[in-house]
Amino acid sequence: MKPFLRNGLLAVAIAVSAFWWFKPGYIELDIPTVKHKGGGAFWWEPHYSQISYADSPGTFYVHRRVGTAYPHMQGWMSVEKVFAHFDRLLHQRGWGRTGVLSDNPVMPESRLLPPTGLRAYYRPHQYLGDATILMAIWPIGGATEGLHVVLTTVNPSLMRRVSRAMD
Repeated sequence: MKPFLRNGLLAVAIAVSAFWWFKPGYIELDIPTVKHKGGGAFWWEPHYSQISYADSPGTFYVHRRVGTAYPHMQGWMSVEKVFAHFDRLLHQRGWGRTGVLSDNPVMPESRLLPPTGLRAYYRPHQYLGDATILMAIWPIGGATEGLHVVLTTVNPSLMRRVSRAMD
């Protein structure tokens, strides 16, 4: 093999490896929900962000979705009914409920809501620091019947996973 061809292939391999190493790894779940009247989406506020900590390498890729559930549209009359819907669908996708993560910086609602409005999910074969789903649900309040629903997925970067594996 000619040197310039070998060097070119090596450069391409390094570029592909670097892209794979540093690419964002957001988890986007497709959880079916009933649209609002007029076709409006249930999830109306998506956010993509990254969180990193000064004392540890790597980052967390955060995908946050905010939606509103109304009893006459989705049929959910309580926080528990909404959780039952998501529990079932997340379980079908391989996620297991692990309880509540309170005071979590990824989900500000965890600092304000009671534990009955919060849930956390992990894949059964993973460590607690790996991919996570956090949910918060609470009543809209006032004269409006309905519930706010927040679904947040958190996925550690490859660098963070490698660093944690070395601990």
